[in-house]
Amino acid sequence: MAHMTSAVARGSGLASNPVAQGSVRQRQTPRAGTRAIGSKGSSAMRGVSLRSATERRSHAGVRNAQLACKAAIATETPSVAQDTSDRKTAVVVGAGVGGLTLAGRLARAGYKVTLLEKNSVVGGRMQSYNPPEAPEYRFDTGPSLLLFPEKYMEAFEALGEKMEDHVQITRVEPSAYRAHYGDGTSFDLIYDMEKMRKQVDDIEPGAGGAFIRFLGAARASLDYGVQAFIEQDSTSALDFINPKRIFKLALSQNPLDLVLPQVNQMKGYFKDPKLTALFSFQQLYVGLTPYNAPGVFSLLAATELTDGVWYPIGGFQKVRDAFLSIITKLGVEVRMETAVEKILVETEGEAKRATGVRLAGGETLYADVVVANPDLPFVYESMLEADAVTTPELEAESERLSKMEYSCAVIAYNWCVEGKLPKLLQHNVFLGSDYEKSWDRPWEVANFDAPNQPNFYVHNPSYTDPTCAPEGCDSVMILLPVANIQEAADKAAKAGRPVGEKQAMTDAGREAILRRFSEAGLGDVGKMIKHEFVIDPEEWAERYNIKNGAVFGLSHGLLQLACFRPPTQTGLPATPWWADSPKIDNLYFVGASTRPGNGVPLVMMGVAVQFENIIAKHGMGKKA
Repeated sequence: MAHMTSAVARGSGLASNPVAQGSVRQRQTPRAGTRAIGSKGSSAMRGVSLRSATERRSHAGVRNAQLACKAAIATETPSVAQDTSDRKTAVVVGAGVGGLTLAGRLARAGYKVTLLEKNSVVGGRMQSYNPPEAPEYRFDTGPSLLLFPEKYMEAFEALGEKMEDHVQITRVEPSAYRAHYGDGTSFDLIYDMEKMRKQVDDIEPGAGGAFIRFLGAARASLDYGVQAFIEQDSTSALDFINPKRIFKLALSQNPLDLVLPQVNQMKGYFKDPKLTALFSFQQLYVGLTPYNAPGVFSLLAATELTDGVWYPIGGFQKVRDAFLSIITKLGVEVRMETAVEKILVETEGEAKRATGVRLAGGETLYADVVVANPDLPFVYESMLEADAVTTPELEAESERLSKMEYSCAVIAYNWCVEGKLPKLLQHNVFLGSDYEKSWDRPWEVANFDAPNQPNFYVHNPSYTDPTCAPEGCDSVMILLPVANIQEAADKAAKAGRPVGEKQAMTDAGREAILRRFSEAGLGDVGKMIKHEFVIDPEEWAERYNIKNGAVFGLSHGLLQLACFRPPTQTGLPATPWWADSPKIDNLYFVGASTRPGNGVPLVMMGVAVQFENIIAKHGMGKKA
């Protein structure tokens, strides 16, 4: 497969990774060295939209790489039998992580699978991007930290492969994160628990022991919570009191700590707001806050500090392209730039069943199984065929979804930095001095004015992976949470003022970030920016059909977890507000807005459950 890897590297504009594929290393030493950079003019700050012509050229390069990957596989893999009349068929709509991995599982089970993707590249939000204006820099524009590495390994194993044969991952060392506080101080979350205990004691005497207790309880939430509500589906509120599910979890800690807001849980362990912020900032990358996230989400801190934070060398494109190469080898037909207009539904008496899809160009594909990977609100609002599923039913379902709570949106700034930023580790969070106010999601320009200090996340992958930027330089991505599109409109209406204009919000957010960088001792970073590209909420919404531009999908508050989250199939017994949803046989959902929730590992765990559901009902792909 070496020639295939080289083809992908050439097509994406990257040099082949010189490190042997397959080794899982503890750390690759970051390159040292900083070169002096002169002042840049205003042109350095000109942002470009990902919808620009240059973006299309760059994505064409990625697409060419993926096509080269498929072509290479075709030359070395025995072709799938042309006569497929004895095989069941499946159409998977959307080639995000959920669509890719479920398509591969079904193909391996004998199904004839067609995977349809409206964009020019697969992977959904899992993308790596080299801007044409500065192709020597690479950015992960979607996932940027790899948690639960064993779940990635399980996903590869389910496709008949070993992850280490395709993707090299390394643990980010020596710290999972660096937290930069509003007062100019910082704190490194290190894996050495004794050193962590001493650091915590330095902030709040005696709190080191509380930290150890907190971490033990959080680890129990992780181990027992995943078993109870993620690795198996939840279809009833009674699951929360089912002893078979919750016995170990309930014994491990106070059940109220699991369901009440996380900020309440934090107060039971720590008094200093710096520590409260330190062990709850993880909500930044699931679109929550400590005020609306249930305490069970402390499991995120547990996995980071006990299992570690990992990174795929070469970027998340390596994971994306590995899945593509494997499923193509398994016989999945992958069709990019192929938009689906409707999911076809046939009615026979009271029964309804999905029979296939109609493409935007008019072509119809019929299948025994239809899987939808797009954002679930978009599926109900735009993809289901209204003449078979009565309009009132669809309107009721869409109305239910529209009233649910959505995660934040983000403005993503991607900066090609000439020079090194030595005070940044790979993963960084900037936390405001006013702990509660810093979680307010900006919706107008004034929200960014000093002395306001909004929280945000910074990814600096060249700390670990030198292929991300030229020697002596950094590629820096900043995720700045803001109000999602509907939330901003609601806040503006309540305040009697207009929503912040898109470009003005982008400019104000940039200035707030640069101000915080300066306060943290990073210097005048604005003068070091060679090139910038920005992804705003409207662009997230357009590119991935995400409702309200809420990049993390439906929120994960208590009443939108487990059985309270939209089910993976229509008509499943669940909470009262899902009980009367129109039942459509043969239609299945995967992705961030259905169960179990957002994030690559959770989506892949949901795929494992959904695959078992499909096989239980339809059997293996070979027809009797």
